[in-house]
Amino acid sequence: MCLPEAIWIRPFIKLKAIKNSKATKTTLNNRTKVDDAIVITPNRLIDDEHKFRSKGFWIAVVLTVVSVGALIKLGLWQLDRGNEKLRYEQQLAERAHLSSQPLGVVISELRELDLSGQESLNPQTLNGLKADVELVNTSGLMLLLDNQISQGTVGYVIYMLGEVRFEDGNQSLVAEKQLLIDLGFVPASNDRRELPQLGSITVPTKMSGRLYTRSINPLSHELGLENTTPNRIQNLNIAALSQYTGKEVLPFVFQPQSLDSWPYEMLWRPTAMRSEKHFGYSFQWFVMAAVLLFLMLLIGYQYLKATPITRNKDG
Repeated sequence: MCLPEAIWIRPFIKLKAIKNSKATKTTLNNRTKVDDAIVITPNRLIDDEHKFRSKGFWIAVVLTVVSVGALIKLGLWQLDRGNEKLRYEQQLAERAHLSSQPLGVVISELRELDLSGQESLNPQTLNGLKADVELVNTSGLMLLLDNQISQGTVGYVIYMLGEVRFEDGNQSLVAEKQLLIDLGFVPASNDRRELPQLGSITVPTKMSGRLYTRSINPLSHELGLENTTPNRIQNLNIAALSQYTGKEVLPFVFQPQSLDSWPYEMLWRPTAMRSEKHFGYSFQWFVMAAVLLFLMLLIGYQYLKATPITRNKDG
């Protein structure tokens, strides 16, 4: 039976209109994108995971390089400090074998070094120099330097201000100034309010010994003089001591070495830390850098070894 042309051609026109409509194309495209997303999403997640792991790997590499570099730098710094202290200790050993000179001659030589600019008058220049002194008076203002330790015992270092006469190389009188004399260590009482009873301390008019200076604590350098007997101080601030006494005090300390049967222990600590400790700290920093580098190389090797296997499984 032959149908009229209008009957079978109308649905065809309608279907063609649907395919050509923009709304239909948009809907079909959206469905295609959704379907594609469903297929691509797992691979994208895997790619994102690889990118994240790769980024974390390079961050770890940068942190490792920075950390190892910092540890090596600290080790080199301690090594340099150790070599510096070693040269200083050798210098002190050489000075210990030198003969003693009059205080005026020592001061003149130090001034010449300072004026020539060859070497500044720092503790390494002064410490350990031997000198002969002649006191005008054998007793003076007594001071107790607080918070000192000797062989695990807390106590004080006794200082006395004496007026010293020194001459130049021509044996002519130059000046008379105040000199701070180190008289040794005395243990402290359990009660801080009780100070050691020193009695009357006198020293010989002429003495031989060595000179030294104490390093200044940048956090606490005030004299901290207390109105006690003897006067207790917290820091050895010679400038403040000169202001307190109204007389110039020489900028170093004299420690006698010619006192026989002296009841107080003489402490000699020209350096706060010996060279062996600096070398030990340097070795520790280098070992830490080597261990950190080894661990990170091991972790990096395991990461690089496992990454291709993971990609094959994901593929």
